[in-house]
Amino acid sequence: MKSFLMAEALSLKGGAFLQDSVYWMDNYLRAAIVVSLLSIWVLVGLFFYLNHYTKRRYFTLWAAGWMFYALWLTLNLVLPPMENIPWQIMLKQWCISTTAFFIFWGSARFLGQHVSQLQALLLMLFLYVWSYYGAYWLSDDLQVRLPIFGLISLASFRVSSCYYLYRRRRNFIGAGLLAAGFLLWGVFHAGYPFLYRFEELFGVGFFVSAVLQLFIAVSMIVLALEEVRHTHGLVAQNLFEQSRAKEKLALRAKGAETRYQSLFQQASQAILIVHAQTKRLMELNPAAERLLGVDRETALQKSLEEYLPSIQSTDGGWLAGLLSKRTLSLRRGTGRWVPVEITGAEVEIEGVPACQLFIQELTERALLEQQLRQSEKLAALGQMISGVAHELNNPLTVVKGYLELILQTHDLPAETRAGLEKAVHEANRAAKLVQNFLNFARQHPPQRTAVEINEIIHRVMDLRKFSMQVSGVDVVLELADDLPKIQADPDQIQQVLVVLINNAFHAISGTGRHGRLRITSRRDGERVQVRVQDNGPGVPPHLEKRIFEPFFTTKEVGAGTGLGLSIAYSIITEHKGRLYLERPPEGGACFVFELPISVPAELAAEAGASTGESELLREALRPARVLVIDDEELIAELLSEILQIIGHQPTIRNSAIDALDLLKRQSFDVIISDMRMPQMSGAEFHAALSRQNPDLARRIIFLTGDTVSEEVVKFLKSTGNPHLAKPFQLDGVRKVIDELLARFPPATTETGTKAAT
Repeated sequence: MKSFLMAEALSLKGGAFLQDSVYWMDNYLRAAIVVSLLSIWVLVGLFFYLNHYTKRRYFTLWAAGWMFYALWLTLNLVLPPMENIPWQIMLKQWCISTTAFFIFWGSARFLGQHVSQLQALLLMLFLYVWSYYGAYWLSDDLQVRLPIFGLISLASFRVSSCYYLYRRRRNFIGAGLLAAGFLLWGVFHAGYPFLYRFEELFGVGFFVSAVLQLFIAVSMIVLALEEVRHTHGLVAQNLFEQSRAKEKLALRAKGAETRYQSLFQQASQAILIVHAQTKRLMELNPAAERLLGVDRETALQKSLEEYLPSIQSTDGGWLAGLLSKRTLSLRRGTGRWVPVEITGAEVEIEGVPACQLFIQELTERALLEQQLRQSEKLAALGQMISGVAHELNNPLTVVKGYLELILQTHDLPAETRAGLEKAVHEANRAAKLVQNFLNFARQHPPQRTAVEINEIIHRVMDLRKFSMQVSGVDVVLELADDLPKIQADPDQIQQVLVVLINNAFHAISGTGRHGRLRITSRRDGERVQVRVQDNGPGVPPHLEKRIFEPFFTTKEVGAGTGLGLSIAYSIITEHKGRLYLERPPEGGACFVFELPISVPAELAAEAGASTGESELLREALRPARVLVIDDEELIAELLSEILQIIGHQPTIRNSAIDALDLLKRQSFDVIISDMRMPQMSGAEFHAALSRQNPDLARRIIFLTGDTVSEEVVKFLKSTGNPHLAKPFQLDGVRKVIDELLARFPPATTETGTKAAT
């Protein structure tokens, strides 16, 4: 283009240089164009290389621009500078316009600005239309060239500013050189259209252009090298950081492996690592060794199927089939089977597919579940016995009461009296058995009271008397008569005796010979001592230290839970006593428990208080009006007869509702009410009477056949009212009425008042 412009300038001066030849050109000008052209191709090659190396598209755009610039130089070199040939002017202008377009577009990409295709198309269309219009319609060449070279200049200034900002951000020397080079390049092209008016400056302009192009090329090389060095530095730093991160990961992995090994070895749950295909054991922890009953070396030589023969494969594999079962039976190395529960998952050990199994032995849980079922059975039994006892106590009360009335009020032959006395004795025995069953079946919160240990021993033996006789076991009771009372929970002490007697009975039954059970009680200093001795096989010496451990038992599976002696030991310990085993010289086993003697202040004052109470009772021995409420007519009639015998005036009502209606019209000194009645219970009657007449509510004596029921005991304590247990005796009825009248003397009544019946 420069040669073309020079040729055109020469033609404007008069055409002196075109007179000899159309293609004449000064050697100096041609050399300048060639040098400039060579420098341009260096830039093109450099930009293509940078684009290939960095994958940045703006280098391609700039390379395309420099290629069209080289084409413009080539046209200036080969085309004769014909004057006023519009198509040559237009062609050269299109080349330089395309150069300006690509440099401008590349600058926008370098800045990260988006240039739409429509904007690029409009710019190209403007440059081409302007070149065509200028070549064919404008007479002044400066008007044609000035807008094109002005765009090149603006693009160069913009690229210069971009490299300047890049220099400030990255501090690259090459970026600073390029900023200066493109700045000079823009200044050069801003003034280039004016060189057409000075023919002597044509060659200088091309040389300046070549120098600037080479300067830009060298700056590009410097910048590329700096970017390479920077990139290599980042890569090296990244590799260093990755190396440090890898070392940290290695340390963490080592720490994690150490922790895993520690958890694996110290875990209380058995853990097995099993090969996924062969099912051979690959690793196991000490808990698994204890569960399997073999050492590690022996276990690693075996397959999982030797310990779990019931393994079955499913669609999901043998592990899925194993985990689908809730419980499994595991065969230990000793041949014993134990129930287990298994969970697990697939893992990979050193690239080998494996399965990690967690095995929980269920023996202890099974025993606890068995104990829970037994407790539920006992609770249900207690509820059933409570109802049965009530039904049995009612007829027992009638039978026993009328027998006593007959014996006390009739003159009978000696043989008849002896027979009736035997019947009374057996009735008392039956009532005592019912009460013992109630005491055993009921569960009470620990309650320390004054206890006669011999009485509890007799109560327990009454429960076991029949089974001992059937089994042919001789029972010898050697109980001291002068034993003091102790502070204890009678139900818990009874439980201890039941455990010791049951263990002795089972030991004797397993020998196949005649059995003997000896129970002894005596005072030993400040303690009461009870000994339960049998002639069974005894306890082996190596097991003596374990007999009081929970769940330890020498019985067959299902014959015992191993909790009896453990519970008994804890009960005696809570009572500040001790339970231990002795080895009698004649053989067998002898369990001994000792409890401290404790005389509370109220027991010590009992003797002194009895004298004063007897005086009050004497004052109370006068006729009283008594209201009897019981839905059992026979019991109500029996009580009426007993009350008449002891000198009181009874009135009977078989419903608590009728009794409440009567009490609105008539007053009584004593009210005897049954606890269990239809329509309205004794507790409900007490609540209603408390609202109606609080004074009469305090004069109620409750009649019950279940004095060990927690609900009944709690109610009686809350009211403070006395109670009469079924089956009752005449003396018991007299005593409880006299005690009540001593607290609440009968009111003065009119003589001759008749009792309603």
